[in-house]
Amino acid sequence: MTLTPRKPDILSEDGHLNWSPVPEFAHIYNGASVAIPYVEHYLNNVMNEVRTRHCQDNPALAEELDLFIKQEATHSRYHMEFNKRMFSAGYDRLKSVIDRTVRDLQQLRSKRSLAFNVAYCAGFETTATFSAKYLFERCDMMFKGGDAYGANLLQWHVAEEFEHRATCHEAFKAVSGNYFVRLAGLAYSFWHIHMLFDLATRIVLEVYRADMTPAERRASIKREKRLVRRQLGYMLPRMLRLVMPYYDPAKLKVPARITRALEFYKRRDPIRVSFADVPDTIPQAA
Repeated sequence: MTLTPRKPDILSEDGHLNWSPVPEFAHIYNGASVAIPYVEHYLNNVMNEVRTRHCQDNPALAEELDLFIKQEATHSRYHMEFNKRMFSAGYDRLKSVIDRTVRDLQQLRSKRSLAFNVAYCAGFETTATFSAKYLFERCDMMFKGGDAYGANLLQWHVAEEFEHRATCHEAFKAVSGNYFVRLAGLAYSFWHIHMLFDLATRIVLEVYRADMTPAERRASIKREKRLVRRQLGYMLPRMLRLVMPYYDPAKLKVPARITRALEFYKRRDPIRVSFADVPDTIPQAA
């Protein structure tokens, strides 16, 4: 699959932070959005070093890394715009998560080898691949009828995550390819990213629940736990293949809905309807 940097017109100052019919679903991913730009900066920094130092004899990988970096830079910019609205809405405590994210990733770059950093990137990206499959195969009801801005930000982002699912894996093979280093990076990235996202989500949900009655709070917590169990129940069995020595994310079949989403977000006209709310037959890119 050829990578395509897209810049869909999905940004809107009028969009709601509570953009899903299930508020807890929206706020879980709003929390993740806080850390995402800084993780993207880190990914691009690592991949740029791979492109500079390890692609002299591999122009195809160098070109793919260039497109990957462009995609991730656009993701970062869009999430930064979304996050500004969160800070304006009173989520100032999220800045502590940003500080933690930046500090951790700077230490990772300075104290660990390039091979481990690329393994971390590959671990994060391959995990995101299965998150994308989950969101497109099992979560239409979380997007339908909601606010298009937040819904499209997430759907566009994860569709491109699936598109470039193999890039960091190929970069790791160019740098090291050591199976045990890959597993160590995978395990650490899975724990670390989950920890950062969870820190942010705790803050977002605390603010959201601040004015709830005890009964409303219990119901909200119950919905949140159900969502987490649902996603892990889908992803974890499928992610077992990641530990196989010859795992290759490029061999994963592209779900039809992700193919349609990637085409949908190539459009150049303003997109004001969520991808989940359009028919399976969508307009071609302008």
